[in-house]
Amino acid sequence: MRDHPSSSTNPAIIFLILAILLGGYIRLSQVVASAFPLNDGGLFYAMTRDLQENQYRLPESTSYNQLNLPFAYPPLPFYLAGGLNDWMGWELIDIFRILPAIFSVLCIPAFFVLAQNLIKNPVHIGAATLIFALLPTTFDWLIMGGGLTRAPAIFFALLTLQRIHSLYTRDTKTDILWTALLASVTILCHPETALHTAISALVFFLFFGRRKTGVVNSVVVAGLVLLLTACWWLPNLARHGLEPYLAASRTGWHSLQALVQLFRFNITNEYGLATIGVLALVGFFWQIARRQFFLPVWLLVIFFSEPRSAPLYLTPLIALLASDCLLNILTSFPSSGQTSNLPEEPRIPLTSPAAKGLFGLLFAQWTLSALVIPLILAGTKTLSTADQSAFAWIGANTPEDSRFLVLTGDDPLSDPTSEWFPALTGRSSVATVQGYEWDGNHKFEEIKDRGRKIQNCIQQTPACIQDWEREYHLEFEYIYLRKLVPASSWSLAPQPSGLEALLVNGAQTIPVYHSAEVTILQLASSK
Repeated sequence: MRDHPSSSTNPAIIFLILAILLGGYIRLSQVVASAFPLNDGGLFYAMTRDLQENQYRLPESTSYNQLNLPFAYPPLPFYLAGGLNDWMGWELIDIFRILPAIFSVLCIPAFFVLAQNLIKNPVHIGAATLIFALLPTTFDWLIMGGGLTRAPAIFFALLTLQRIHSLYTRDTKTDILWTALLASVTILCHPETALHTAISALVFFLFFGRRKTGVVNSVVVAGLVLLLTACWWLPNLARHGLEPYLAASRTGWHSLQALVQLFRFNITNEYGLATIGVLALVGFFWQIARRQFFLPVWLLVIFFSEPRSAPLYLTPLIALLASDCLLNILTSFPSSGQTSNLPEEPRIPLTSPAAKGLFGLLFAQWTLSALVIPLILAGTKTLSTADQSAFAWIGANTPEDSRFLVLTGDDPLSDPTSEWFPALTGRSSVATVQGYEWDGNHKFEEIKDRGRKIQNCIQQTPACIQDWEREYHLEFEYIYLRKLVPASSWSLAPQPSGLEALLVNGAQTIPVYHSAEVTILQLASSK
């Protein structure tokens, strides 16, 4: 695309301000209104507590779910949350509720800085930033409680990539130091983000740094990063070896199914018509047609390095590709009064009423989609007050070594009740899957299948629970049952569980707690 004429007002800055204001409202509105962190975060909450109780020395294991899991996770966000709690008096639950969303907002200007390095057209930079701010996959998993590690990692990763690009194109000593520092902070925040940042750095090197100074600078940066992060990886390797990290690496969904997902290109999580995804897909081939291979290669490498979390780490590329395609489409519209037979193409977007109409429609659709996603999360994926009351009762009225079967009907990977249960009650939940990705003694895929099987029992008979218990040889004394089951992952209208009446009236269980939403039953054999 041609560069646009210069003007006194930089359009990129106008887009950036709009993106921060609108994107900030989208990310913070439901988070601030909610009384509890959205969706996940229970594992990280327990690890933060473990760190605090160990006087900020790295524990060897975490107390989460009484599984004695290795405390191998990068700890910097836990230090941040614990410090804010102990030294600033900020309630830990509120830190998990709000801090991830704040870092998610900061990702918008961080992307803007990266985009300024990669593209020079200010309109393209601004449009990409606006799309990034409204793209659901840039915030849906970041504003959750588990975003305590994900959101700062993405923020620092974007800044790292900007410095890596500068390192290979400007070659200054300052860039070496900043790249090493930012990359180290990224590594100490989140393992998947560290992997994708390293993979992206390799792509940047292949396209921008293939010369002697690029090789030397890369080696120096790598050495500094190893040195700066040694306070974490050195004691962990001594304690646990590589097994926890090898176990975590096996959860990346490397399979033929991932290839199908790439062909579907349904990776933007938009509500309604996935127009950003379509524009990005067309932009992918548009780049290839112009023999500009950097973005397409970067996209493919990121996706195949770890398909499971690829939608999150592809967001900068999706925004760049979609905005490029959109601007090419808008500038192809004949300007006002120009007939379709004239070959001259307008140099500035939105000179045509049709172009303005298209952009207005897309902008409205993107804004609506972005607003709906947090609303759904707050309505269906957050711990209810009924759950919190039941958790408090469990902590006061059951033995500390009690084992619970938590039945909610939710998918095990996005079930706030199951994940937060061990963290807030201190009791064991035999069907919770979180944490097992770091356990080399189990296959995470099998743990997920086990969790999904038992959650499917919530609309069946007690025999389903008994069959599951015999198949997996898991013992428990209590059943924690949500009486209202979500009809689907996107439904705001839960349905009553058919299992509850059968268990309450059965001879094998004794009701010990009852509320409008939760029933807790004790197995008669454990009395």
